[in-house]
Amino acid sequence: MAGEFGRFIDQKRRGRAADGSDIMLKDIAKAMEMTATYLSDIIKGRRNPPEMRLLEKIAEVLHLTPEEKAEMFDLAGRERDEAAPDLPGYIMNEDIPHVRVALRRANDKNLGDDFWKKVVENMDSEE
Repeated sequence: MAGEFGRFIDQKRRGRAADGSDIMLKDIAKAMEMTATYLSDIIKGRRNPPEMRLLEKIAEVLHLTPEEKAEMFDLAGRERDEAAPDLPGYIMNEDIPHVRVALRRANDKNLGDDFWKKVVENMDSEE
C-alpha cells in the first residue's frame, strides 16, 4: 500500500503532460537518473522518498507549484520521520541561531499549531 508521498506523486502525474495525458513513471525515473522500478517502489511505499536532489527533479518533471513542492517536501520528511528536506539547511544555518532557539523553546513549551499560525500571519503582515 502506497504511503502519502507515493499517493501524492501518483496523483500529481495525472494529466500533467504537455498534451494533457499522464506523465509516465519512466519519464520521471529518467529525469531522476533512476529506474522505473525504483520509482514504482517509492510510489508503492516499499522505499522511502528520495533525497532532496531527486525530489527537485520530480518537482520539475511534474511542474509542481511552489505550494505543491512544499507539500511534497513535507510528505517526504514525514514518511522518512525527519524534517522536510528543504528545511535543515535553514534551521542549521550558523548565521541565524535564533531559529534553533525558537524551535527548542516552542517544543519545550509544547506550543501547537495555533502559535505557529500566528507567527506565520505576523510574517505575512510584514511583507
